[in-house]
Amino acid sequence: MVGPLVQVFQRSALRHRSFRMLWIATLLSSTARWADLVVVGWLTLELTDSALMVGIVTACKMAGIVLSPLMGVAVDRMDRRKLLMLASMVSGLNSALMLALLLTGQLTVTYLVTISLVSSLIWALDNPTRQAFVPDLVEPEDLNNAIATNSVATEITVIAGPALGGLLIPIFGMSGAYCLITIIYCLDLLVLFQLKGVKQSAPQLHESPIQSLLNGFRYAWGNHAVLFPLLIALMLNLLVAPYRYSFLPLFARYILDAGPEGYGFLTSMAGCGALVTGLWMVSQKRIGRRGHLLLLGGLLWPATLFLFSLSTSYYLSLILVFLAGLAQAICWTMIATLILSNTAQSMRGRVMGLRTGVVISLPFGNLLAGAAAQSWGPSIAMGAYTATAVLLMTLIFILAPKLRKLE
Repeated sequence: MVGPLVQVFQRSALRHRSFRMLWIATLLSSTARWADLVVVGWLTLELTDSALMVGIVTACKMAGIVLSPLMGVAVDRMDRRKLLMLASMVSGLNSALMLALLLTGQLTVTYLVTISLVSSLIWALDNPTRQAFVPDLVEPEDLNNAIATNSVATEITVIAGPALGGLLIPIFGMSGAYCLITIIYCLDLLVLFQLKGVKQSAPQLHESPIQSLLNGFRYAWGNHAVLFPLLIALMLNLLVAPYRYSFLPLFARYILDAGPEGYGFLTSMAGCGALVTGLWMVSQKRIGRRGHLLLLGGLLWPATLFLFSLSTSYYLSLILVFLAGLAQAICWTMIATLILSNTAQSMRGRVMGLRTGVVISLPFGNLLAGAAAQSWGPSIAMGAYTATAVLLMTLIFILAPKLRKLE
């Protein structure tokens, strides 16, 4: 068992110390961020008993990413290590403030909304910085593996983080959950301190920030290998990704009668699916037919969640969420690797800013999901969401044959 793992490590970009430090830091920060998103959703439900307020708060948690294309300009011009350290410090302070408000009994929905908005601005800076930093830490021949490995770290935590958040609530309570999240951010900052002596690619200083931003948009628009994955990510964030934040708490509480413990296990099963996908991807020297994999994952993900919306069996729901986690990790990893692999190094900050920016559809999706669930009930609302996504992905599969051939 140990021998094959050592061989995988020796072949992968993880053998580079600087990249390994970034990879560990990404695991930590992304896990904390997504765990926070789940904890704040359940906390809002307990405070307000309102599906609509859950949608509003989770939307605020991501609203700042509308500025991520502008943050991408900064990523291409400034020291990426210092940007990451700044983001980590502010995120840790944010979590510490939540912990203090919980311990003193002063937490209100107003505080939740305000802290969530600040958190969303930090995410808009942190995410494109981490992804654009990857090419500075490895040799050119290891770049594709580094992109895939870093994407796996990010996308596993997109699902494993919510799983951890769901488990923290029944085990440690809300205060204990935010204490642990704060500790994770502190560890992230400590790891980033180890990233010393990194030679960053030279920034372009001959154009204004606005011109840099516009050039980033033009570059993405003219590069179909970047544009198509961005559009798919926009759609999936709007119609499918809200299941974790706006629908799963409602299903656990009202449909499956599972409580916070059942909610934790549901999100954990999604994390297990992501882990299976991630281990397979990291073990591969090269993954071919990435466009084809993206389309298949984009169909399987909403299809399994549509079946989930019809289920009233807790154990069947666990299986379906596992399959959804597996497909979701395929989608997000393929989108990230396709975009970075087909983007010039000088444009990576801005393009990854756009990649983060399309997540703006997720807060809208959360907000609409909360309103739909309030009006129609969770099952009908989630069924309508996911059925629409299946239809759109089927049309893309049929009408975009070039996308299936992307590498």
